[in-house]
Amino acid sequence: MKNVIFHLIFLVVFLPLTCPVFAGELLFIKGEGVPVCEAHFNNLKSLRLYEMVCQRNETYPKNNGITRPKWDKMELTDNTELIKRIHKFLSYGDQFAPMEVMDDEKQFKSLFDTIYSKSHTLWKSMIDLDNDGITETAILYTKGFCMETHVYSRPLLVLDNDKNQIDVENTTPLLQNVGLLNTTLKTKTVESIYRLYDVFVYHNTTYFDRWNAYDLTLSVYSNTQGNVKEVCKYKYIDNANTLDGGKDED
Repeated sequence: MKNVIFHLIFLVVFLPLTCPVFAGELLFIKGEGVPVCEAHFNNLKSLRLYEMVCQRNETYPKNNGITRPKWDKMELTDNTELIKRIHKFLSYGDQFAPMEVMDDEKQFKSLFDTIYSKSHTLWKSMIDLDNDGITETAILYTKGFCMETHVYSRPLLVLDNDKNQIDVENTTPLLQNVGLLNTTLKTKTVESIYRLYDVFVYHNTTYFDRWNAYDLTLSVYSNTQGNVKEVCKYKYIDNANTLDGGKDED
């Protein structure tokens, strides 16, 4: 019975929603006049809201000196153990923590077949995320359908040298999900819901950005060997203060 209830909850969580259309504009909050912030701002303004939030890595304009890494899609069926570790890490801040739904093969297979394989995507790229001249194996794990399901997110993580588990030391600086001092790793990982990360390079420096659906802001961060600083911040203002069904229209 417990297993049935669990699956019903997941099916409800992942029922499709209509994508909201915002009649608004993107405004500067921080970084106006900073070259990378101005370049990113001008590119983002050319996108529709859905593209800016959900498809920055796909529809982003190729101009203003900004480039994006090439992401290779990983087969989920070939990386089930990594997926289990990712879910444990995002749930507890510990990729090796006991978690019944991940440790019980029958429950995991049911979830994988009915939800994960249909609404989750795993991407990999070699990127110098901390600007130390050495590339890391970065992954983006898309959970749910952006702005279309009740729960969605796209955390940015780093894999270890063997590429089969999370490099916690190099991943922790990327978890810019909450602004509280002395926040626990568990809090930072759990708060990844409704945040969507991406990576770009400007004038040979790597930056990562994060869309926060809670306050409609997009922040840009620089990472210098683990020292992360917010460089830019934009906010989407909903002038009409209404939500309509369907994706943005041209």
